[in-house]
Amino acid sequence: MPHSRPMYAVLTGDLVNSSKLPVSLSTRAMNLLRTSVKPFNSAFPDAVVGSMDTFRHDSWQLLLGRPELAITSALYLRTVLKMQSDATTKYDTRIAIGIGEVDTTDTGKISNSRGPAFSRSGKALDSMKDELLTLTTGTDHSPLEETLARSTIPLLDAVVSGWTPTQSQAVNNALLGLTQEESSMQWTSRDGSAPTRQAISQALKRAHWKTVHAVLQWIERQLPQNSKKSNP
Repeated sequence: MPHSRPMYAVLTGDLVNSSKLPVSLSTRAMNLLRTSVKPFNSAFPDAVVGSMDTFRHDSWQLLLGRPELAITSALYLRTVLKMQSDATTKYDTRIAIGIGEVDTTDTGKISNSRGPAFSRSGKALDSMKDELLTLTTGTDHSPLEETLARSTIPLLDAVVSGWTPTQSQAVNNALLGLTQEESSMQWTSRDGSAPTRQAISQALKRAHWKTVHAVLQWIERQLPQNSKKSNP
């Protein structure tokens, strides 16, 4: 759907149960999120505007110039953390996505930016309860908003929340466009071994990747797409 001004997606998030994490582990989690933005932007050129902004030791914000990738990027960021979980430490992040126009952008500190997309994202995060993923486009009660809010995103949230570290890493690599062979070559397990392509295939199957990928592709076709990238 064409828009008179470019549309953006703002992702605002915070670590799940951050108060229970030692400072060293919450710091590690935030560093993982920050450094994960570069490979995502390499896989999806022009996706990220500026860089991820972090604040209050457990909160972060990201601006996307390609709003159609909002849910894809959210799942990617959750896998970045979930694949680092173990028997004693569980990593995850809540993510509230706001889609809309942006009035001003501070690429050095994204949280200083202003506009409807930022307001929607911040308000959505404040209103979250048990869910870990939500999205608002500012068009309440539209068929798309209703479908995403009432069914598609809650189901995706439930599926992602059940992913194991191994499944999360398999999906993380798949989201970046790596083949199973490429994933096997660059993936080193905690014991120093590399998983076989068959093991990765099984992990993706247990994660319902084929279905998740199809849903992500459908969402990308429904959300606003900018024919020309420009900064506000």
